[in-house]
Formats: sequence, C-alpha cells, structure tokens
Amino acid sequence: MAHIQPEPINQSSGQMPAHHGASAVAAAQPAVRPANVDALSALIQREFPNAHIRITGRGRTVQRQAELMADRRRRNRHEFLHTYRAAPHITEMDQWVTNHPQASQQETATAFVEIINRARRNGAVVSNHLSDRARDISIPVGDHHLRDRVRARLRELGAHVIDEADAVGGPHWHIDY
Repeated sequence: MAHIQPEPINQSSGQMPAHHGASAVAAAQPAVRPANVDALSALIQREFPNAHIRITGRGRTVQRQAELMADRRRRNRHEFLHTYRAAPHITEMDQWVTNHPQASQQETATAFVEIINRARRNGAVVSNHLSDRARDISIPVGDHHLRDRVRARLRELGAHVIDEADAVGGPHWHIDY
C-alpha cells in the first residue's frame, strides 16, 4: 500500500491550502458556464435544494409581455419605472398611460404591443423574456445569508438578478442570462 504524504499547512499564514474548507465547495461546483437560462436555473436548484427555488415565469410572446408591462404601469408607476431600465420605449409607455388615464387594460396592452414591436425593430431588447433568455424565479426560502449566497452564485455564473419583491404579480427574482 503506497503512503500518501499529507499536504502541509502554510506555515507563514496558518491557512489551509486553497482546496480545503469553504473553497472546496466552490471547487466542486462546475467552472463551465451553463448553456442557457434553463440549465442555469436547474444548476441553482441543485446547488441550493433547501431554498425551494421554483421557476415562476418563462419566455413570453410580445402580447403577453405587453399585458404584464401594461398591468404593472397602470397599477404602480414607480414600480414600473424602477423595474425597467430607462429607455425611449419605457418613456413612451409611461407617457401613453399618463396621456390616456381612462384607457382600459386591453387598450393599454394593445398600445404597448405597438411600442414594443417598434422598439424591437429599432434594436431595443425590451425584455429578455421575449428572446427566452430570462426567467422569473421564486425568492429563495431562507434567511438573507442564503439569499445573498444564491444571488452571488447566479452572478458568478454570469446572470443579472433583479429583485422584484414588490411586483404586482407577486414577489420574485428576474434572472437575465
């Protein structure tokens, strides 16, 4: 039976070698970037099983995106402007609702479809849900330390996380990837 020499502790710092302790967890996690947002979601669910993360929103049609954006803007202007990045189409949507205070939800959504289509023709992204590069996930169950770890891991893997805790449709995290 061959004798394996233990690795020495760094005498000058008193620290364990890099692969021991907490960094061993990071080393065990895949270094490769997940292929798509669904693979990212599955990886996060496997790495944090006790967080009970569920996918609550997937890819959308322009019609559905317009309906959701119209609903959000009509219910809470501040949330709408806070959630979406400042862009000409967001300003146009906001002004449309301001200029049409008696419009129905359907009329607002119809106007937003036109605005979204025009913005996309001009090169705007509008929402990564439209290109199936975004997911809404339930806010991880657990304390703020666990949520911070999940958020950090998502970012480490290349995702952008938007906390939509006060969203009209219910609290969630929006993940762009």
